Amino acid sequence: MNPTNTKFSLLHVEDDPMLVELVMIAFGKFGFSGESISAGSVKEALELLDTKERAGEPFSLILTDMKLPDGTGLDLIREVRSSSYWHLTPVVVLSSEVAPGTIDSAYALGANCYVSKVSATRQILVSLKALYECWMEGAILPQSHSVDRVQDLLAKSVALRTRTANFYMGLARAFEAVPEEEGFWLDRALYEGNISNLLVFFRGSLRGADTPLKLLEHIGTMQVRVRDALAKAENQLNANSSPSPVEAYRWVLDIMDVLDEEIFAQVLGLLFPKEPVATAALMARAAGQMQDLAARVLERTEEPLLHVKAARLRAWADRLNAGVPGGQA
Repeated sequence: MNPTNTKFSLLHVEDDPMLVELVMIAFGKFGFSGESISAGSVKEALELLDTKERAGEPFSLILTDMKLPDGTGLDLIREVRSSSYWHLTPVVVLSSEVAPGTIDSAYALGANCYVSKVSATRQILVSLKALYECWMEGAILPQSHSVDRVQDLLAKSVALRTRTANFYMGLARAFEAVPEEEGFWLDRALYEGNISNLLVFFRGSLRGADTPLKLLEHIGTMQVRVRDALAKAENQLNANSSPSPVEAYRWVLDIMDVLDEEIFAQVLGLLFPKEPVATAALMARAAGQMQDLAARVLERTEEPLLHVKAARLRAWADRLNAGVPGGQA
């Protein structure tokens, strides 16, 4: 694709404003005249991707640093590759982080290229020139971003469940010296895996034409809230690899807090006529997760706020166990 075409759109994820400016000056001298938007964090980048997706305005290329204030380039690559809308978009890493493990992880997650962000200005200009000539001048980039909205949301739900399972695995590792606590979080991870498999099952049953547009928008908004809450919990665990059980319960309840029961009920009501057995299984798995977490919090903590959240979660589980897709007992 020719970058002198004003339709070429670049997302540059970098928290150093001086480097963002340097890149744009360099690209301008090389001939770039398209759109360039910068984001200083993973959260800001994901918000921009969400906005562009809703507007049907795809980025041609994503250029990202690895070390960011609220996460890493790996987090961004993971989100891009799990999106039905963005998964074909090339992602190029421009970073001073050159540890082999990080580079391997970036490629494993789906990065298209990893470029060293060397410190000397002359050297970085050479790197930028090579990057520009390959990805913005010579490469033929993906042209189609048309997706079925329901399929995209289901794919994102599966990705979020998988990520939640990985978070629970991280909690299990944090409590490996406490077998009972370790086992509890391992069970939660297995629950999430079961739910992910059920969500995959529904992919063949639903299409965008079957689902009200307003509900799709609500689901998308809730997914963003879940993603942000999960990212916060992951960062808390990374900062404190030996949390107390109460801290772990608090982190997980904060994630559960952003789930919207009304939206969940509407989704179940939509699924039930098409796949009643699978929908009943999904309800049972979700209710089991909620009940087990609520019971543990109520039994093992004394914090009033955690008790309120746990009681609310248990009441939701009871409504699901009543077997009514709409969530009304």
